[in-house]
Amino acid sequence: MTNETGPGRQTILIVDDNPVNLGVVVDHLEQAGYDVLVALGGLEALDRVRFADPDLILLDVMMPDMNGFDVCRNLHGDPQYRDIPVIFMTALADVQDKVTAFAAGGVDFVSKPFQVEELLARVQTHLALRKATADLEARSRALEAEVEARRSAERLLRESEIRHRRLFESAGDAILVIDCADATVVDANEKCAELLGLSRDRGALPFADLACFSERLSAQEVLAALREERQMKWPEWSWRRSDGEPVHAEVIGNTYEAGGRLLAQCTLRDIRVRKEAEARVRYLALHDSLTGLPNRTMLMDRLQQAIGHARSHHEQIGLLLLDLDHFKHINDSLGHFIGDELLEQVARRLRSVLTEGDIAARLGGDEFVVVATGVRGPHDAEQLARRISDNLLEPFFVQGRRLHAGASIGICLYPGDGDSPAALLQAADTAMYQAKKRGRGNHRLFSADLSMAADRWHTLSNDLHGACERNEFVLHYQPQISVETGGVIGLETLLRWHHPVQGLIAPGLFIPLLEEHGKMVEVGRWVLKQACLQNAAWQAQGHPPVRIGVNLSAQQFYRGDIVLAVREALLESGLAAEWLELELTESLTLDDTEATLRIMRELKALGVMLSLDDFGTGWSALGYLSRFPLDRIKIDRSFVRDLINDSSTAAIVNSILDLARQLNLDCVAEGVETAAQLEHLRLNRCPSIQGFFFSQGVEMQNIPALLRGTIPTAPLLDTLPQQRCA
Repeated sequence: MTNETGPGRQTILIVDDNPVNLGVVVDHLEQAGYDVLVALGGLEALDRVRFADPDLILLDVMMPDMNGFDVCRNLHGDPQYRDIPVIFMTALADVQDKVTAFAAGGVDFVSKPFQVEELLARVQTHLALRKATADLEARSRALEAEVEARRSAERLLRESEIRHRRLFESAGDAILVIDCADATVVDANEKCAELLGLSRDRGALPFADLACFSERLSAQEVLAALREERQMKWPEWSWRRSDGEPVHAEVIGNTYEAGGRLLAQCTLRDIRVRKEAEARVRYLALHDSLTGLPNRTMLMDRLQQAIGHARSHHEQIGLLLLDLDHFKHINDSLGHFIGDELLEQVARRLRSVLTEGDIAARLGGDEFVVVATGVRGPHDAEQLARRISDNLLEPFFVQGRRLHAGASIGICLYPGDGDSPAALLQAADTAMYQAKKRGRGNHRLFSADLSMAADRWHTLSNDLHGACERNEFVLHYQPQISVETGGVIGLETLLRWHHPVQGLIAPGLFIPLLEEHGKMVEVGRWVLKQACLQNAAWQAQGHPPVRIGVNLSAQQFYRGDIVLAVREALLESGLAAEWLELELTESLTLDDTEATLRIMRELKALGVMLSLDDFGTGWSALGYLSRFPLDRIKIDRSFVRDLINDSSTAAIVNSILDLARQLNLDCVAEGVETAAQLEHLRLNRCPSIQGFFFSQGVEMQNIPALLRGTIPTAPLLDTLPQQRCA
């Protein structure tokens, strides 16, 4: 390696403690075109070498701080500087000194006094020798790199050939290589040999002899297409192997040149599994995967065909829609595996009842449809419904369990009840729901009256969307009365819907619709907020404060973040929490779980009151009353109704009142409508009552008069003290 400080210039370091010698040598070397550095001692020389990295060193031996031999040994011991040629310049003439100089790493020895021409010649020689050595080493390294590159390329090529051969042999598709010139098979992988029934040990095989061309295309046509298009795809070839097994394959062909030959590579993908999967998909698209019965898609198609046939032959069709009774309970309590097996057994029984030409289908869940062709009228359809019902009444045995699952059946007829599959299904669905209302295990024929009721139901369902935003909901309030004082101690909030066309809609009609369409959370929040705002407004007007009760549905309680909703309603209205009562309906199937307890405790932490509505109709138990943080129970109106005429009911009511007193719970009797009921409750120390005997639901604007006692309620005024507000 040379260190050139300018173009073509080399650097020489002269080390000598005699300035005179330095001056002479420096002048001649600079005249010869060299860059010259000087050092007056050995230590300085070592520093200069590390700084300048000279191309050659002229080194004196006898120096005061470090002799030249030690300097040379030091340089020779450092891999970075050992290749710098060192020429000793010394007055020492002993042979042993020269041997020592060469042993230390010197390349030449010049005795003082020396001839300048001789020194310059030696310098030029060793610099040229160093350059030649460096060039030779560079060429050697280049050759070694080239050889290694070739070896690496050959190794990579071999590895690539091995990989590609491995890919070729282990490919999931059959691969066939053809010489387009002589139309022979050049190569075929194991999969191809298996697919085509070839022996890989035989020599060149004519392309035309392959079995795949016996039924689809000729070899000449394939080769001609590949030569012309260079790339071809045939979606499906079908042939039979020598053993008679049918084969279906997708074929993709590409051509390329190799060794001066035009080769074609054909990839044959066995699509038998795919075709089987497609057939399976087609089957699943038209059949219920659990029972194997036609699904809704296939039912609609078959029903449309049946309608077309019946129309052209002036025949009738009976359509029966079945909904299994108690299936949800079985599925939820015993698990989906038992529920699924029960559905399979139901499907088998339906098939056993039907005659040729009838269709049984599963719509989904526990709903089945039977299409009976050739019926002569309603009588035939009802007879079929009875046969199905009788068949399903027999117990089912599922995984060692004895199960009962009848069906409610809706019946309609083509063409009288509808002339399209959708219309017939709608009619049968309407009839089926009416059959359920009669009780389980019934069937019902469709009629125009049912259609009118169904139309109203669907109309109300549609109109219910956006009713809250259109301010169609209003709140009425039914007072709760203290039996002891006759004063109003609370108001229960009642939701009413003023339909813009149909007027006031009964709560029993639209509340189930709200729950069915998942609107109870949204509407419930509105009711809660409005009730709190209104109660706060009455108190601000100077009316005595009374608690206001708001009913909570199961949807609100479990899915509506009820704690946040109550907190926001109280904050926005400014109503003190003690004047808000949340009524939990016992029939909402509240679970005795930690989640239920947690929500109740969080509500109680807000300061509101909790009451249990419709007590006695659901999961009443002393354990629930003692665990739940309740303030009040409300005796269901069904008990109050039979209070006078049924001694057993009276005993139940008396027991509920005793239980409430023992648990330190307040108690309200709902549905009080007669003086006799009131008297009985008074004698048994019922604290408060609610019902039509005192007042129905009162509109918001009339509540102030009620609180002031200016609304006439004659029956109760004659039986209770005259203090109108507690």
